[in-house]
Amino acid sequence: MALLELIEALSKFLEQLITWLGYPGCVLFGFFGSIIPFIPVPYYVQVVLVAQYLDPFLVSLLSAFGAMVAKIIIFYAARYSSKLAGSMSKQNVIALRKVSDRYGWLAVFLVAATPVPDDMLYVVMGALGYNILHFIIAGYAGKLLITMFFAYGSRLYFPIISMLLDKINNEFIALGLTVTTLGATLLLLYWVYKLDWTAILVKYFPWVKEEMPAEKS
Repeated sequence: MALLELIEALSKFLEQLITWLGYPGCVLFGFFGSIIPFIPVPYYVQVVLVAQYLDPFLVSLLSAFGAMVAKIIIFYAARYSSKLAGSMSKQNVIALRKVSDRYGWLAVFLVAATPVPDDMLYVVMGALGYNILHFIIAGYAGKLLITMFFAYGSRLYFPIISMLLDKINNEFIALGLTVTTLGATLLLLYWVYKLDWTAILVKYFPWVKEEMPAEKS
């Protein structure tokens, strides 16, 4: 299948970057492993391998930086290409932005700090015009945390982590993750557009109503 071949080709390309470039390759495999939305090419596999003979702290810093640059591109692509916010009622957009301004950093950090597909959240946050500086800080902190976990963990528990990542990197699992992530993103965008978010958010976050501008009669 074309998608499986693409995932396999990208994985091999990332492995070659390590051999050719060393530390600069960490930035590149972090970037190329994260730049294609909804297609999981876990750069953690390369982190585990390269941390065996390069400084794990530098490997973590550089690969997390490369991954975050890729996510910033996806974030901006969603911001400038999406008509989501313009298609929603003004009140819903304001309510969602109020909540994302207060708690968005936590959501970004949590998805960045776990190996779950994170593009669906970044697309929505970009479309809503979330603060880019907050996005970068929270996202990089999360990416750095999980990358350091794999880099330092590989030194202590290399056989166990290698076995775990080998299962994650299985092509059919990658295909399933791709389809699931894409479907979840479309569903999330549909919910964001269709649901009455003002009523929902006011129910759970009463302060949203207090900060909402009064509707003109």
